[in-house]
Amino acid sequence: MPDRKPAGGAEANRGISFPRLYDLLLLVLTRGREQAYREHLLDLAGVAAGHCVLDVGCGTGTQAIAAWRRSQPGGSVVGIDISENMLAAARRKARRAGLDIAFHHADGAQLPFEDGRFDIVTITTVMHMVPQGRRRLCLREASRVLRPGGRLLLIDYAGTPEERGHWTARRGPHRLFDLHSLRDPLSEEGFEEIDGGPLDWLSLHFLRATKG
Repeated sequence: MPDRKPAGGAEANRGISFPRLYDLLLLVLTRGREQAYREHLLDLAGVAAGHCVLDVGCGTGTQAIAAWRRSQPGGSVVGIDISENMLAAARRKARRAGLDIAFHHADGAQLPFEDGRFDIVTITTVMHMVPQGRRRLCLREASRVLRPGGRLLLIDYAGTPEERGHWTARRGPHRLFDLHSLRDPLSEEGFEEIDGGPLDWLSLHFLRATKG
């Protein structure tokens, strides 16, 4: 399937353009334990052999690669991002690892995939960068491409800035983003079994839901 350009408009987000800096920053912030962080997220998502996984906002591909290894044998992973620079880095990583992972230039609010294709959709530290008027569209698209009973995992910042322990969660435009404000929209988009809570990483939180 050909890549589709992200939807335009004044609110469209351009993503992150510095993949090497991004990888270095995450390595520092996780104190060299990024792989453990990624595995924790895959545990929350319930990725297992045979699953078809979509990683929205895949960045440099580290989580998509970890998900591919979890999904074998028989599974598959697709990553999307709106930054061509990040996608180029992701493709290089997958190629060096000898893995067959498709990375598409696409917008989470307009996914280029058929209905019900995926068992799991993950959106990790992305929603705080999505303009408020487009967040609901991202949830709607995640629901559309999930099969009935499929799972959505959101990872992001939550609570008031004063409640956040890690300095990164109290800085920048994401300081006012509250992941738990998406609980009601998730329910309204047909998701069920919605749960969430804090992670032991960078003052991040998760929301997890099942497509009804």
